[in-house]
Amino acid sequence: MHKAKKQYGQNFLTDKNLLKKIVSEANLENKNVIEVGPGKGALTQFILPIAKKFVAYEIDKSLKEYLDPLIEKGLTIKYGDFLNSDLNEDIKTFFNNEEVEFIGNLPYYITSPILFKVLETTNIRSATMMVQKEVGDRMVSAPNQKTYNALSVLVQYFTNVRRVMVVKKNMFIPQPKVDSVIIQIIKKPTDEHVTEKFVPFVKAAFTQKRKTLVNNLSQTFNIEKAEIHHFLKENQMDLNIRAEQISVEKFIELSKKWPF
Repeated sequence: MHKAKKQYGQNFLTDKNLLKKIVSEANLENKNVIEVGPGKGALTQFILPIAKKFVAYEIDKSLKEYLDPLIEKGLTIKYGDFLNSDLNEDIKTFFNNEEVEFIGNLPYYITSPILFKVLETTNIRSATMMVQKEVGDRMVSAPNQKTYNALSVLVQYFTNVRRVMVVKKNMFIPQPKVDSVIIQIIKKPTDEHVTEKFVPFVKAAFTQKRKTLVNNLSQTFNIEKAEIHHFLKENQMDLNIRAEQISVEKFIELSKKWPF
């Protein structure tokens, strides 16, 4: 019998109604699908009959006894670390460079790197992810909320994001310390030239949450505060504003005009 491994952040869902609901919300009928962390195949078993083509990435080879029987039903499994995979190459090989939908119960300790790998992969159109509730709250957060940070702004810039449902910790085996949430993101068009400035600008703005925008930009970009004051005045911005008070739309506007 397989024992959940702490080093892989394994927590398994077994409630069939919940699993079916997640698959239904992900809207995977006749779509190309990538799943990360299929585990014992709990979600996989419900995706397989409806997917067009289906590739799963699993780091834990001791789960082969659960997953290998699904190969003859059409599943392709790559054993290894998803973060080390050449995703663009895999999409070319397995999906003929077509659009792909992503689904996964993400281990808490590597949620951000997986999320950013998904965002950077052009062919991934949407992602339905189980994440720690705190992370999910950040992804959907609005300005002036305690949870609003750089992740909120970046996710909302690249995607339309929605919270699908909260999944209580007692639904998992073994039980984690915190609740989870299902988040769905659907990519939206972005301008490459804007993105080039936008991402470093947003990260700089939130460097230290309690500091003003002026202080964070000055420190990160090594620019005199007087110059940043001038920039903010030109854009009708309060000189004492903090990043957490600025909307995604305003961040886009400011990063477009950022002269440094």
